[in-house]
Amino acid sequence: MQQIDSKNLASLEVSRRRFLGTVGAGGVAIMSWRAGALVSAAGDNPLASYPGRGWEKVYRDQYAYDSTFTFVCAPNDTANCRLRAFVRNGVFVRAEQNYDGGKIGDLYGNTATAAWNPRGCQKGYQLQRRVYGGHRLVAPMVRKGWKQWADDGFPALSGNEQLRAKYGFTTRGSDEFLRVTWDEAYRLMAKATVALARTYSGPEGAARLKSDGYEPEMIEHCHGAGTRTFKLRGGMGLLGVMGKYGIYRWANMLALLDEKTRGVKPEQALGGRMWSNYTWHGDQAPGMPFVHGLQTSDVDLNDMRHSALHISVGTNFTENKMPEAHFFNEVMERGAKIVMIVPEYAPGCTKADYWVRVRPGATDTALFLGVTRLMVDHKWYDEAFVKAFTDFPMLVRSDTLKRVRAGEVFKEKTTSPGSTRTGPRTRSRTSPTSSTPGSGTTSWWSTTRGSPGRSPGTRWASAWPRAGSPRGCRGRASSSWPTAQRSTR
Repeated sequence: MQQIDSKNLASLEVSRRRFLGTVGAGGVAIMSWRAGALVSAAGDNPLASYPGRGWEKVYRDQYAYDSTFTFVCAPNDTANCRLRAFVRNGVFVRAEQNYDGGKIGDLYGNTATAAWNPRGCQKGYQLQRRVYGGHRLVAPMVRKGWKQWADDGFPALSGNEQLRAKYGFTTRGSDEFLRVTWDEAYRLMAKATVALARTYSGPEGAARLKSDGYEPEMIEHCHGAGTRTFKLRGGMGLLGVMGKYGIYRWANMLALLDEKTRGVKPEQALGGRMWSNYTWHGDQAPGMPFVHGLQTSDVDLNDMRHSALHISVGTNFTENKMPEAHFFNEVMERGAKIVMIVPEYAPGCTKADYWVRVRPGATDTALFLGVTRLMVDHKWYDEAFVKAFTDFPMLVRSDTLKRVRAGEVFKEKTTSPGSTRTGPRTRSRTSPTSSTPGSGTTSWWSTTRGSPGRSPGTRWASAWPRAGSPRGCRGRASSSWPTAQRSTR
């Protein structure tokens, strides 16, 4: 290693001024050289020699398509978004929003507004993955054990654990699935339908249901018809409009089978029982059909953006109602107050002015009973509306806890047009003397006395919270209510 003595060190000494000057001159020279190289190579347009632009074609080719068509996306919700599919080489490659909400109309020329746009969510955008996914069923499949049970004539399984094990009813998760033809699938379905109707019809069928643990009330409502044990649902309400109402028609057509099975007259035949997500699953808003006779399809979300106060009860637009989430955004943009009534800290709570945390089955009931009490005390309701379109005028007997029927009120039982044995059909009625629609019961109002009629010795309780009543729960009877009460007071 070379040693630097004092003489060599003196020769390396450079003044600060000389160092800065030398470095500055070198930097200017380097910059001038690079600028000259660019100008000399590209002239006045530096992008003219942009290298490797072939990748842009690859990028554009990813979105190229041969044809396109529109469709309604309804995988498992009620949004029914109209999307546009793009096809390339005969393959559905992607979907996009169609933005034609304002052009969709009915047979009478009524159209929606453009405010419904955009329609769609992340599930719909990836629908092609569901179409071509490896788990999509492309042919009928039937469980091996169940098929063997059908081929053996559906022998009774009640109380016979050996047969249940033989046909795989105790190990259903591990049973094998067999691929069958469509004709064979139809044959198996028809065979099972006839077997069910025969098995549970008549007194023998009722005894079988009782031994299997069915509640007496459920057995009673079967009225001896095995077809009444069929629990049929056509998917969510609006989803059914798009093609699943066929199962409701099938439920009605089961009356033809009941006619042959029990040998009854056509007017005595009974079909299957129809269920919905509202009254069966309860994952939407079961209170709506209970009160109004209709599900919440009668609510127009397009009007939500005009709200000054938005109260969301158990609704999570961001995650569970994604196509309508833009209405929630518009409510915020327009400065509305937002109240979220949900047990969890949902995404909407982060934007809300108030978050009311309730406990399902406990404080949620108390909350709305309190709201109802305030509405009654301050008369914050439309009396004509609640009489015609809600079950507020319904009455419950305090002795049997059953709703009052017209025959219990009047000596001569009167049935309004369209009424059935179990209650009136759902339709609009505004007369105070008519039955309330959609509730499945018949109650009557006396215009002369301003209250329901009452038979001697009959004690009734209002079916809804009454101002000043110590027990306001709907359906609860109270001995302190000796007479019928007008429901809108």
